[in-house]
Amino acid sequence: MQRQSIRTTGARRRVIAAAIAALFTALPCRAAEPQANPVDQQRVSQYTVINLGPELANAVLNERGEVAFTGFNATDTISRFFDGERIWPIGPTAGGFTLVSGLNDRGVAVGATRTADETAARAFSWTLAGGLRVLPGAAPSTALDINERNEIVGWVSAPGVVARAIRWNPDGGTTLLGPLPASSSEGTAINNRGYATGYTTVADGAIHAHATLWDRNGAQTDLGPFDGGDGFGLRINERNEVAGVFNYPATGRTEGFFWSRDTGTVRIDAGPAFGLGDLNNRSEIVGSAEIGGRPRGFYWTLRRGIVPLQLGFGSISQAYDINDRSEIVGAVAAAEGAAWRAALWPSYTAVPIDLNTQLYRAPAGLELRAAFRINDRGDILADSNAGLVLLRPGRRGTDAPVLGPVIGLPAMAELGQDLTMTLNFSDNNAAQTHTASAVWSDGCPSSASTAGEGGGTGQVRLQHGFCAPGYHTVKVLVTDSGGRATETWRNLLVVSPTLAALSGEGALAAGGALAAPGHRHAPLRFALWAPLGDAPGAAAGKAVLRFSGPFQFDGDVVTRADSTGGQARLEGAGRLNGLDGYRFVLEAVDGDAGEGAGADRLRLRVTHVDATGAEVADYDNGAPGAAAGGQRGAVVQGGLTLRR
Repeated sequence: MQRQSIRTTGARRRVIAAAIAALFTALPCRAAEPQANPVDQQRVSQYTVINLGPELANAVLNERGEVAFTGFNATDTISRFFDGERIWPIGPTAGGFTLVSGLNDRGVAVGATRTADETAARAFSWTLAGGLRVLPGAAPSTALDINERNEIVGWVSAPGVVARAIRWNPDGGTTLLGPLPASSSEGTAINNRGYATGYTTVADGAIHAHATLWDRNGAQTDLGPFDGGDGFGLRINERNEVAGVFNYPATGRTEGFFWSRDTGTVRIDAGPAFGLGDLNNRSEIVGSAEIGGRPRGFYWTLRRGIVPLQLGFGSISQAYDINDRSEIVGAVAAAEGAAWRAALWPSYTAVPIDLNTQLYRAPAGLELRAAFRINDRGDILADSNAGLVLLRPGRRGTDAPVLGPVIGLPAMAELGQDLTMTLNFSDNNAAQTHTASAVWSDGCPSSASTAGEGGGTGQVRLQHGFCAPGYHTVKVLVTDSGGRATETWRNLLVVSPTLAALSGEGALAAGGALAAPGHRHAPLRFALWAPLGDAPGAAAGKAVLRFSGPFQFDGDVVTRADSTGGQARLEGAGRLNGLDGYRFVLEAVDGDAGEGAGADRLRLRVTHVDATGAEVADYDNGAPGAAAGGQRGAVVQGGLTLRR
């Protein structure tokens, strides 16, 4: 399922496909590096922080500074809408599932939703005034993008194929896009002229996906590739230009491409680790790739080719988005394995600015790790150690408190451990007072939270003892005397020295692919806890297996859980993007549990059975070509612990 960012005249939408510690990864045809321009500080704004939600999977920013987003934690999937001042829920909350994919400047959000008693997700549109409306068509179905005319593209189920690209029209009618595909087609992005891009499968000896352009009438133009690879159109601008990717699963190679009526298909060959960022209305593309042996963000145009972005305060970088003012956002790190820091390039020749240095009255301890989207007003969506945040230029955010991270809460605690933690906050009204509360999902008794403050800043003190092993969540709510409240989430693992279990949290090296998305180099974040063998609680339903980033997978039933040496294997059934009917195999290696220290590794294979009874792999990061060499399945953030 694609997550796209579409440029529109006077209104641009920005979408995060989740993953949070380095989304897409980049390219070239090697232009000379530009001469660095010193930072023009007059172009750099101070930013006020607005908390939005927990670790995200998808988030969309429009030109009004509104945001629709879906966040995942160990126990919940939440979708919400920020109207510029307050946050509102989207979709079912009691056992259901809602995934946001698109948002226009009218505040209309689209995506897929499923209630607790449904077996398949359905495409929806949503407004704050009108609520959620299921779109017509056979389930399962998904809406992926919406333009300013309220035309929506996505896919629906259809006889004889897995999925068929469709446009939902404002009058309630539908337009099927292109002829019936060999197996599936999806519309992933639409501009204000009603032209859409995506992919359709064709049978040319074998079944391959081809990047596709559809006009207002649904007529189809095949954009390739025509040499045995798979193509996906991911971005379309108001000039009807398309950017996307060509994947070659047999070799693991990925290339970018740009298409226009005048140029046809122009390949952007990056070598290893290519990833597409975005395309704007000025025909400029950004992304990331391994350039000169290290990850680098890049800028591309037809005239200039690949231009590596300046590194400034780091030695590696990622570029995720570019607006119509040619401002670029992404992340920079001092070295591979070092912490990423959110960055802004005022232009493609400028040195990057560390956005952490531009925050106005940010709570102590808050760190911005990556900037994913920027609109033409300069609003920026960013990932932080306190979750998803919006950076608003200037010194005026909202009237709600601004929260930092929970400090002193480790990623892993031991059963019986007592912890004292703090959370810093700020408020633009220095005269207000604040109260705080915390809810722990483990059900263990906890001391009351306290808040001390003065002069518009304060600190919450938390204390908790862990009495139950497993994967748990704490939600901290800070409320001011004016009635405005902000909530933050944190997950942690609680392990018992006497319980055989596999546990861990972090992100995997880019690699592996869903059959259709094209975002195969987005990192996949994971959180898992599973008792092993005959350990108490090893029965189905006790484990937690959650993966999010380019897709979401939840392991609901574990049918096998055992270990040998420093390796563990889990098998079972689960949901892919909220849909039932998928099987999984998970193989984990704890680098510290075997003979000598080594890298933690995690292989996830997700499959389903098609109409012919054949097993189809939807994701496999351990397949040949899934990742470069020793990176296959590597845990690049966080880690795994195997207790036997």
